[in-house]
Amino acid sequence: MSDAADQKPAGNAATPSKTNRPPGPLPLRLPILDHLKNKRVVLASASPRRKALLAQVGLTNLEIVPSTVPEDIDKSTHGPFEYVAATARQKCLSVYTSLLAPDASLASIPDPALVISADTIIATRDGRILEKPRSEADHVRMLRHLRDTVVHKVLTAVCVLAPREDARAPGYELSMHTEETKVYFAQEGDGLPDDVIEAYVKTREGADKAGGYAVQGIGGAILVEKVEGSVDNVIGLPVRKTLALAEQVIFKQDANDSEEEEADLLL
Repeated sequence: MSDAADQKPAGNAATPSKTNRPPGPLPLRLPILDHLKNKRVVLASASPRRKALLAQVGLTNLEIVPSTVPEDIDKSTHGPFEYVAATARQKCLSVYTSLLAPDASLASIPDPALVISADTIIATRDGRILEKPRSEADHVRMLRHLRDTVVHKVLTAVCVLAPREDARAPGYELSMHTEETKVYFAQEGDGLPDDVIEAYVKTREGADKAGGYAVQGIGGAILVEKVEGSVDNVIGLPVRKTLALAEQVIFKQDANDSEEEEADLLL
């Protein structure tokens, strides 16, 4: 008998075993994520970036319910921090109340265990509040201004709300935080002339974003020089702080009550 029958095909020796591949990362295990795993969690935003950031840490059971309330708070009477916080709070409360509609056909649907809203704006060095560009020409002007003023602040206000376990008014626990990140733009003499800005605008990547650019995409590669602070915040949601706020309104309701009572005694 030929020895060839006992020989293995040469290709098999070079084929890597699937069992030798390193395992993927395990899910993030945190008490707040475990608690919300099978609960109704509402994201009061249509932003795919906020949804993706929360899904990345394990909040994949999100129900997307964007606020329909007009964002018409007067910028002229509010500073940047006041404006962005008021807008996020308005979104959160409007969505929460809309989900509590007294419709008998919806009686079997549980109330939300948590509602998360956010609003992101750009605060420039000369005091302007920038949101999404209104047109292509406005987009170009916006990015030129951010380049020429070198550095700006990205402010994201996060509002989280959970129903109270008791009947104490107003029936929910709400907590907020505004995160600040500084973003430095590249300069005209350092690779960011007007024609590069115009080419970026034509990609439309930043057309639906506050400030008109995406730090996680082409914009981050050609417009941004450096970021000081949370990159998640620039994308649209400071995730770590959002989880901390969720813990506060769900797990620490009694502690919040005690703080409020102590404050009342001091008045």
